[in-house]
Amino acid sequence: MFISSRWPLVLFVLGALLRLLWLGDIPGGLNQDEASIGYDAWALVHAGIDRNGMSWPVNFIAWGSGQNVLYGYLSMPFIAILGLSVFSIRLTSAFWGVVCLWIFWRLGARNNKDMGLWALLLIVTSPWQMMASRWALESNILPAAVLVAVYCLVRAPENLRRRLPAATALLTLSVYAYGTAYLFAPLFLLCALVLIHQQASISLKTYALSTLSAFAVALPMILFILNNALGHGDLHLGPITIPHYPSEARYSNIFLPFAQGGLARIPNNMITVVQMLFGGHDDGLPWNAIPFWGPQFLFLTPFVMIGIVISCLPGSSLTDRLMLAWFICALVTAFCTDANINRINLVWLPSLWLAAQGLNLLNVKPPVAKVAQASLLVCGIWFSLQYFTSWSAKITSSFFDGFGKAISRIVELAPSDAPITVTSHSNMSYISALFFSKTPADIYVKTAVIPDRKAPFQSVTGFGRFTIGLSFNNVDQRAYWVAQKSELGAFINPDYVIESFGDYAAVYRRPAEQASCLSPLSMANAVGNQDFSTATLNGEVNAPGQGFVMSGQFFPLGMGVHGDSQWQIHLNQPADELSIGVGISDKSSCSDGMIFKLKSQGKTLYNFGHIRHGDLRFARIPLKGATQLDFVTEAGLTNQCDHGNWVRPILIGCGAGKKP
Repeated sequence: MFISSRWPLVLFVLGALLRLLWLGDIPGGLNQDEASIGYDAWALVHAGIDRNGMSWPVNFIAWGSGQNVLYGYLSMPFIAILGLSVFSIRLTSAFWGVVCLWIFWRLGARNNKDMGLWALLLIVTSPWQMMASRWALESNILPAAVLVAVYCLVRAPENLRRRLPAATALLTLSVYAYGTAYLFAPLFLLCALVLIHQQASISLKTYALSTLSAFAVALPMILFILNNALGHGDLHLGPITIPHYPSEARYSNIFLPFAQGGLARIPNNMITVVQMLFGGHDDGLPWNAIPFWGPQFLFLTPFVMIGIVISCLPGSSLTDRLMLAWFICALVTAFCTDANINRINLVWLPSLWLAAQGLNLLNVKPPVAKVAQASLLVCGIWFSLQYFTSWSAKITSSFFDGFGKAISRIVELAPSDAPITVTSHSNMSYISALFFSKTPADIYVKTAVIPDRKAPFQSVTGFGRFTIGLSFNNVDQRAYWVAQKSELGAFINPDYVIESFGDYAAVYRRPAEQASCLSPLSMANAVGNQDFSTATLNGEVNAPGQGFVMSGQFFPLGMGVHGDSQWQIHLNQPADELSIGVGISDKSSCSDGMIFKLKSQGKTLYNFGHIRHGDLRFARIPLKGATQLDFVTEAGLTNQCDHGNWVRPILIGCGAGKKP
């Protein structure tokens, strides 16, 4: 048991920092669901309609089969103040994640200070809660919405007439957060009313007001479900739209009782839920859990069981009983839901509470309690270090790292009337183009090209000045592209400028007047050394003249090096800029990566950073009058398979005032 009374504050600050630091950069990139909810919220702020032309919908049509609205509506203040960005859309999740820390601590403290500390420690160090607080999946807001309602329900007996109707309304609001609440909310509301009545008798009038307030909040959602089951078009309640999906609603496939063959899948699904909840299993989705840790520390399982027993004992607090009811209702809901960690996310907070109850028994032996608390803190810090380092690097591909930056860069470069072609090598590429270009919603509604508007996940082939999907038959007919690294081989010609951002690149054609400014950099006279063999011209190490294959793309010109290397080239005359790419040969899959740097007279002109197998990066590097260039690479932990390549070296020297 921590002795200092400052520990709750220390833990709270630590938990807040872990949820807020580098929020716009970790996870790197932006998931398509984040982009979708963010763009629709931004469109409503600025135009009063979403991308499907709906005014204040109770559910977004989004891709065609739906996306829940509560996260988007809660994001609007942040978007209105900070603008639309990765940070502003994720701030909603992080903000409510931090609010959950405070509520969990306050609820625990209502039992006693020790319970408050255990509850806070468990939620601060929770792998699931930290990861869920750092990205903008709309379902991630559901546990926070229920926890706020539970806090109000716990306080309701202090003034039933006023507080209970407000609490039931807040709980019902959760149906706008995620489809699993359609089942959970009425089940839990019924349990909560029974439990509160046992502690403080509820009058018939208060029951009626509470039921009425819940029904009023739920009414638009009830109409929405009925409209999609029985209706044929959109409904309007003033400015509120009750949309009718053009295809089958997504929630009907997630709920197993309504899915085709779903009832037969429930037994296996129950096993999956139990394994994730009590066995520390992950679901294979890198944004939900790190395999070694799972969504919840495995060693908490016995304490969850103890907490369940404690909550059933006579004399347990209203908070304990409500948390147990939440847990049971969430478990029933999870059994009926096609399970992954985020779909069954209602089970995690009450299970943490139950674990805190079990751990709280250790306070009878303070030395044991201190060891347990210190161990929890160490595990939380260990998990966080892995999340912010190695796992951060791994997860970026799932969030299309660099795609948004490449789109923003090409929008910055292209004239307002210039066509832009965007790669389809991303999940729903069009929504990222919408998000980062901030194309007005009315323009999108008028110009979107959607081949099949009845598809549950509609494909969009273009809108406004954007075309989705690179066609290499008409590359010469356009001037601005966003390409994935696997498509960069189409732009070998020095007339194209390539600027890499993660796995993507902004590509654009140089102005015609700069054609005479270009010259390939000859690397034939490079002087230097490396840890194995020697530098190879126009091919990887020991394969001269055979070109380079990286990310499946072929480049004929450049220099192949190995591991730790340093090669110097003298320029016959100063140049303004060097355009060059780096990567590791596709055959060198056993390499643990290399660092590539361009230097001149000891000063670093550009650092490409740690390049791993499969990476391909291009950059424009100002030379600042340098007449000598040092091409430097550094091996990773070992130099095994470190076949590094400098490719497509192009010097640009237009003279003063003509720099590209």
